[in-house]
Amino acid sequence: MRLPAGAHDRSCEGCRVADSAQEPRTMAQDGPTRPRFGALSYREFRLLWIGLLISNTGSWMATLAQGWLVVQLAPRPALAPLYLGIIGFVRAIPVLALSGVAGAVADHIDRRRLLIVTQAVLGLAGLGLAILTQARVVRIWEVVLLAGISACALTFDAPTRQSLVPLLVGPRELMNAIGLNSAAFNGPGIIGPALGGVLVDTVGIAATFYTNAASFAAVIVALVLMTPKPPVPGQHQAGIWTEVRDGIAYVRGQPAILTLLSLALLVSVVARPYIQLLPAFVRTVLAQGPTTLGTLMAASGAGALAGSVTVALIGSARHRGRLAATCAAFAGLALAGFAVSSRAWPGTLLLIVLGASIMLFMGMTNTLLQTHTRLEMRGRVMSLYTMIFLGFMPLGAWLLGSLASVAGLRSTLAAGGMLVALAAVRAARRSGLRDLR
Repeated sequence: MRLPAGAHDRSCEGCRVADSAQEPRTMAQDGPTRPRFGALSYREFRLLWIGLLISNTGSWMATLAQGWLVVQLAPRPALAPLYLGIIGFVRAIPVLALSGVAGAVADHIDRRRLLIVTQAVLGLAGLGLAILTQARVVRIWEVVLLAGISACALTFDAPTRQSLVPLLVGPRELMNAIGLNSAAFNGPGIIGPALGGVLVDTVGIAATFYTNAASFAAVIVALVLMTPKPPVPGQHQAGIWTEVRDGIAYVRGQPAILTLLSLALLVSVVARPYIQLLPAFVRTVLAQGPTTLGTLMAASGAGALAGSVTVALIGSARHRGRLAATCAAFAGLALAGFAVSSRAWPGTLLLIVLGASIMLFMGMTNTLLQTHTRLEMRGRVMSLYTMIFLGFMPLGAWLLGSLASVAGLRSTLAAGGMLVALAAVRAARRSGLRDLR
């Protein structure tokens, strides 16, 4: 995710070409001029992508299993949204506190080595939860603690991994790579929850956690097979905290991007947390079990995958800023519709629309930011975007879960959906976002 560089004249095509000319030569830029298979023509990107497919499948399975475990550990069903929200709050703390530092660190050291460390920590946290669950001694505070450890690792993992992508592919394949990366997350979002629901129903929650822990080895192997990705020589001499402040100032100087990021913030806080509250919705509103939960999560994943593929194929469409706001509006309306649904099948259709709309919005936001950011600012800009989509989403789950424990889950999600839709309509009418390409 990238923010436009410099002032308004930086958004022109010529300035982007000038910026790209200053980027260090990488293996990606030595690749074929017109790759037949897009970003997948590059060996290192292909390795990472395959590893992410495997790892994300395990992570989606664990997401379902952890949500169902928390619902079971809740003393009363009505408190399940609150406990799920607490998990979200704990996940938000390290992201909000450390994202700026994580971006600066990503700009300072070898990105490949840092990712090996973060993936190992994530795998060990998953293994710890599996052991506790199998021993039947797991308590809610232990789930909270391990969720916090995972969030710390993800805080450094996400901006590092996303800022690594431009070093793995050529400039022409960057948008294709972004779409494929989203597909590597959302494609498993179809298979993972469905498999997770079946596993939880048949062999139990612990086995699902063990599968997730093992899946991180796929990404670690891919990273080991890559060449080092050191920082750009001659940069980063001002110190980490100075660079964090520079990254924030860089973002503040772009009104159109501020509007886009503000809308992304609202979507992350109000709309995207639905997936974390879905276990409580299935059990308390629909009165169904983990298999239904897996079906609904798979429907959301199917929509998100469709949105990711669309991002990869959409190319350089005009007025992408306005299009992004339109997708956010559709996401809000779909969430409101899902909240008032009382049966699984209409909810399934609405979750497909919701997943597709959110992923289209996030994918286009990602692309717009990537397109307009100088290389030396990528890690810091990525950390700010990470703080929005990775930090404020779980914070939103806590806020919505707390509100739902008082006002009810249906009315909370419905009100949130309408708020997003109205804000998106207003954002689409602002000249800066409307003209962003």
